[in-house]
Amino acid sequence: MHIVIGIISALAGLIWAINSLQRSGFRLSSINPFYWARRNKWKKQYAENPLYSLTDPMEVAAALMLGVAKLEGEISREQKQTILAVFSDDFGLTTVAALDLFSSTSFMLQKEVNFLENCDKILENVKEKFSIEQAESTIELVEKMANLDSAASDTQTSFLAQMTNVLKPKSRNSNSW
Repeated sequence: MHIVIGIISALAGLIWAINSLQRSGFRLSSINPFYWARRNKWKKQYAENPLYSLTDPMEVAAALMLGVAKLEGEISREQKQTILAVFSDDFGLTTVAALDLFSSTSFMLQKEVNFLENCDKILENVKEKFSIEQAESTIELVEKMANLDSAASDTQTSFLAQMTNVLKPKSRNSNSW
């Protein structure tokens, strides 16, 4: 009989402890390793700069154009009008869609500290989705933005070279494997 009373007392103490832990904010599901892995995956995905997770070539091209214009400081009114015109004419967007793309891209670029050094991270997810024509057009548009007010600076030129290395397909020799 004393064993049964001990088991009931231990069970009541366990239930009381679990209830107290839940009232203090502890969840038993947080002990689950699968839940922990899933939670950390989402946390890492949402803590990362959204610029690195773009998958649309048009959004990446817009980010590169805006980023190369911002390498030399803030964007002027004329630069903004030129970028919006490129979004409308070359990308075929309406005025409202071009403004939306400009504002979302400029918001993403606010967090970017080393735009010059992170070109490969920006293009990592999307470089396979670029067609040859899109890659060439993106390079031309970014060069146009770099040379908009004056000749491209050294940082803009090095960014263009780095971007061209990532976007241009490597020449393949058909004679060797």
